[in-house]
Amino acid sequence: MNKKIKDQHVLVIGSGPSLKKNWDKIKDFIKENEVVTFGCNYITDFLVPDYHFWGSAKRWIKYSDCINKEKSILVVSEDFKKNKRYGNLLKKWNQNYLIFKDVKKRWEMGSEDKSSKEFKNCEVCYKNGIMHGCFYDIATRAIFYAYINKASKISVIGNDGYTLYKKEDLKENKESQHCYGEGFTDGFTYQYCRRKDWDKYRTLKLLHKYGNKEYGFGFEIITPTIYRDFYNSDILNIPEDPSWQVWEEPTKKEYKNMYVKYIKDRKIRNPEY
Repeated sequence: MNKKIKDQHVLVIGSGPSLKKNWDKIKDFIKENEVVTFGCNYITDFLVPDYHFWGSAKRWIKYSDCINKEKSILVVSEDFKKNKRYGNLLKKWNQNYLIFKDVKKRWEMGSEDKSSKEFKNCEVCYKNGIMHGCFYDIATRAIFYAYINKASKISVIGNDGYTLYKKEDLKENKESQHCYGEGFTDGFTYQYCRRKDWDKYRTLKLLHKYGNKEYGFGFEIITPTIYRDFYNSDILNIPEDPSWQVWEEPTKKEYKNMYVKYIKDRKIRNPEY
């Protein structure tokens, strides 16, 4: 039976490194609060979520066997069902699963102007059963899913961003971009990760605004994150770490590079993850 979401406190669990680093505190938080857990991608080394969200086809193919069919409800984008390769995997699933619908859009050059059509293209809203916005990751869509299913509160963990740690620390495998592996586990260059964080940050701001307007509250991130506008450090009382990066808005030059130069050769060859 699906665990009720309406009027419940939802905890969205991303696969950022803060999940691993702060697991003891997170585990206590889950025990002390009646939360419905939304797990995103590969997090089952830590817990079995009530709802297990997948948005990355690459990780779905690699890690789909880790989903607990007895305890978790699988939640995937409608694209999975439409795509022949992933659709066949769903047919073999042989268990109940839920589908969400979202429109695939991307932040484009020119979107820095809030009056531009490029910016308006990424406005967040829910119309005709479809989530609209420029969504790059599954955690953002899981937050939106909690809103449209009338959760009463939304907390987020493991939503660190890709550039919370310095390039040098990732390059030397001192840190990771996920709760598994070491170094550049996302498989992209640091410059391109800057773009991903910039695009995601803007979408989160729009979603936070939409949540306040339509549902009367904004979500909060309670583990360390590059998206500081939403970070509530008082919940888990995690000490400030000097290795955390503070987000800096891109300069005009970097902004242009993000949508031109950084796209070229953005993938790291043979990443270890």
